[in-house]
This record gives sequence, structure tokens and C-alpha cells, in this order.
Amino acid sequence: MNTNPQVPEHLLNLAQRFFAAGWSHADVVEALNNPPDGVARVLGDPARWEVAKARLSLWMDKSLQPVLSPSQRRARANSAKTRAQALARAKRAEHGQARPVDLAATVAHARQLLAEASPAAARAMATRAKKSGTRRDPERWNRADEAAAAAVDAGALAEPWALEEPDEDPVEVARRAAYAVALRRARWERAGRGSENAAG
Repeated sequence: MNTNPQVPEHLLNLAQRFFAAGWSHADVVEALNNPPDGVARVLGDPARWEVAKARLSLWMDKSLQPVLSPSQRRARANSAKTRAQALARAKRAEHGQARPVDLAATVAHARQLLAEASPAAARAMATRAKKSGTRRDPERWNRADEAAAAAVDAGALAEPWALEEPDEDPVEVARRAAYAVALRRARWERAGRGSENAAG
């Protein structure tokens, strides 16, 4: 394989303008075989003078000056890619050194912007803020949680332990146990609310 292709002697006259624009022999040979946009418009043997002239004219601008050679195009693309990669690395480094984000402030700002943009969203957020986490008597709920945990523990201790079959799926066993705990807690809370409503 020829690693240093040369323009045939009978085409050197055609190639002079390209050499003057900084093209190499390899660039001219590549241009003779490949159009700039990859679409073959001129068919024939590039060693023929007329075909070579037509193919090289595809690599000229409107003022009949050679455009960037294939190697110059690649060099420019690589340079742009290198610059883009360097910028991306710099941004990543800058982001890594940036101060930690205050999540609460960011969320508050996002809610403020949403409320300003949509009155309906503002009403919904205001209603939700009144309901979420504002239990009338947090101490009462803490006591209820502790009592529920104690009731679950007592129920679990009162139940006889049975040896599980070795082929039973442990995920299914855990799921059933979690369901039983949730069911007991729901029944206990429902009974507590019923007596509270009757007293009120």
C-alpha cells in the first residue's frame, strides 16, 4: 500500500492551484477519488485529465479558489472536538468545586415560581401545606405509633412460631408478615378512631 500517494505527472498542472493553497499530494489524490460531500457526480477514471478537472472543481468555491483540503477539514474537526472536550472538562471541574446546593431553598424557589405561573397550582400548594404533616396533636400521634408498635410486638410474641417449609419463598414469607403487621395496625387505628368519634 502506498502511504505517500503522488499526483500523476500529467495532472500536476491541474493541481498547482491546490498545492499553492496548502494541499498535499495525498489531499489531491483523495479529492480526485472522493467528492467533498460524498456524492459522486463525476463518473470516469480520475487519471483522465477531463475527469480530474471536473472532480477537482468540486473542491473549489465560487471564486474558483480551493476550499479546505480533506486533511485540513479533519484537522479543523479534531481541533473543534478537542476544544469542546476541554470546555466540557472545565465545566465538570467547575461544577465539582461549586458550593453544595441548598435543596430546601431550591425547592422553595421552584414552588414560588410555580405559584407565580399558575394560580391553580398556588391554591393546591397552599391547601396541601395546611394538611401535610400538621397533625392537630403530634404528641397524640406519637403515643399512637408507640402503642401500635407495642401491640404489634405483643401480637407477634403471642403467636406460636411455626417451622417454615424449606422450599417456601422467603420473599413471599416477608410479604405476608408485612401485610399482617399492616393489617393489625390498620385495625388498631380504626378501633381507636371509632372510640374517639363516639366520645366526640
